[in-house]
Amino acid sequence: MIKAVFFDIDGTLVPWKSGRIPASVFESVAALRRKGILCFVATGRSPFEISAGHLIDGLDFDGYLLNNGELGVDADGTVFYRCPVDPDDLARLLDWVEARGLSCWMVSEKQCAINRLTPAAAQALEDIRTQPPKELLPHCAKTQWHAFGHDLFSAAGGKQQAFAATLARYGLTPAQCMAFGDSDNDIGLLTAAGIGVAMEAGTEGARAAADFVTRDCEA
Repeated sequence: MIKAVFFDIDGTLVPWKSGRIPASVFESVAALRRKGILCFVATGRSPFEISAGHLIDGLDFDGYLLNNGELGVDADGTVFYRCPVDPDDLARLLDWVEARGLSCWMVSEKQCAINRLTPAAAQALEDIRTQPPKELLPHCAKTQWHAFGHDLFSAAGGKQQAFAATLARYGLTPAQCMAFGDSDNDIGLLTAAGIGVAMEAGTEGARAAADFVTRDCEA
């Protein structure tokens, strides 16, 4: 029996094209909660991005897995899980990008910063798939969330680790959970949940990892 459902935001709850949450999403989340099913957000977004951007205004959730699983927060704001990026890895990364004149966008719980705003960073038009070699950041893992965007996060973290912490906090098992996502940064969550559902327009990796593929929320 499903007791909890986990939702990614971009491309899952919020369509990439319109950026507006369809009425069907509001209705579905509300219906799940009326049945006593716990609903969680599992996203690469940070708390301040969600709040300042009004990304999911009007939707009520029981908890949030944020910054790609680096932060777990209850609905009342209580933090129950943290797994930040190793500061030495951050220093090495900054040295690496500065030496090559690249851009690095860094996001924390409360703010973000970018070392330089190049045309490539601003428009995401250039091919920036080449990433620092893994040995440069021994404590980090990376996933891709967009054709021109990657996430770097603690190798000990990730959405699947925050998922496990959430299950422990709420007394759930993986078999009681369903998760929705669309990108490679959702793969760990989709495979960890008892039922993983990928969006039809999601990445090949996300679709392959999921148990089911569903229509996009704009369909």
